[in-house]
Amino acid sequence: MKQQEEREAQQRELIRQAVAASKVPLPDDLAQTVIELNNRYARAILRDHAGYPIAERRDSYLTSLAIMEQCLQDLLVAICVFERSALSKESNYFAPGGEDESGRTERRIQKELFATANAAASLVDHGRRVHKLQPLPGYNAKRAECFGSDGLHEFVIGLRVILHHLQAVEPGWLIEGSSSATFVIDKDVLQRIVGAHANGLGANLTAIRAYVEASPEHVDLRTVFLDYRARVAAFNGWMKKELEAESLVALLDYDALHKRKAAADQRMFWKAMTGNWLRNWKVPPDPHAHLPKYLSQPQLDEVYKLPRNSKEQVDLVIRYMDKNDIVDDVLRADAYELFARSPPPQSEPLPASELS
Repeated sequence: MKQQEEREAQQRELIRQAVAASKVPLPDDLAQTVIELNNRYARAILRDHAGYPIAERRDSYLTSLAIMEQCLQDLLVAICVFERSALSKESNYFAPGGEDESGRTERRIQKELFATANAAASLVDHGRRVHKLQPLPGYNAKRAECFGSDGLHEFVIGLRVILHHLQAVEPGWLIEGSSSATFVIDKDVLQRIVGAHANGLGANLTAIRAYVEASPEHVDLRTVFLDYRARVAAFNGWMKKELEAESLVALLDYDALHKRKAAADQRMFWKAMTGNWLRNWKVPPDPHAHLPKYLSQPQLDEVYKLPRNSKEQVDLVIRYMDKNDIVDDVLRADAYELFARSPPPQSEPLPASELS
């Protein structure tokens, strides 16, 4: 067994060397050899694929983007929740005894602001790491176009430095009449902080100072971050499309190999399951009993318009369920037999239009 393990390890090393030395896309025979390996070994070998370095940075960037989007959403929702509570006639927010609720709200806003500013800085760093490894045509021009030159971007990144390193600014609530309630940072507070900590704000100081000087007396966090969210969406929407460009052959091949590997593993799993059901079970599971778990009601309606257990019906079920092209001819034949051996229905499912 030890000798066998050593031979297999040597064979895997040869495959790894072949992948590392190969041009992309990998020749199909080499790609298939990798796909047939145990998932743990295949993933390890694919780390020597030419597309791995950019894929690793791309994935970190996309994770950072998702976190940033969630932080923005959480901050804006927190402000909206405060507004509804503060403007409600039934609210006890400002009544005696409401101090605990108001304190929790203010801490939540401060926490969400802290998280959003940090997520913004993280996203910038991850985006730059991608561009450094794989320069994207028009990156700098698109960034300037989407984020503008008014200093908003630098102000948000500066907030991260201020909150994380310089001063824990506490936003305050502002209610205007009976129609608007939000959280703000007073302009004079920001001016004082920027003036006192100019050396800590680095190269962004001029842009931050210009943005603060041009701001109203109360800097509305909702206005700031709604605007910033739109700019983030515009730039990162462009960047995500660029990372799907056909010119990035190594990255596309790396992704395709992982997709093929995942599909092959799922195909093997389902062949083992259907084979066991059909050849070892006296009564295989009834696929009709499980369809509602995987199909929507409109899809079920279309399925049951076709003759029960017909190939047409099974093909439609597969078309709805097989999102990753897992089903091959062998697995499709097993599906035909599994449906054919299902028990007669106690009552035929009715289309939604006939249900009352």
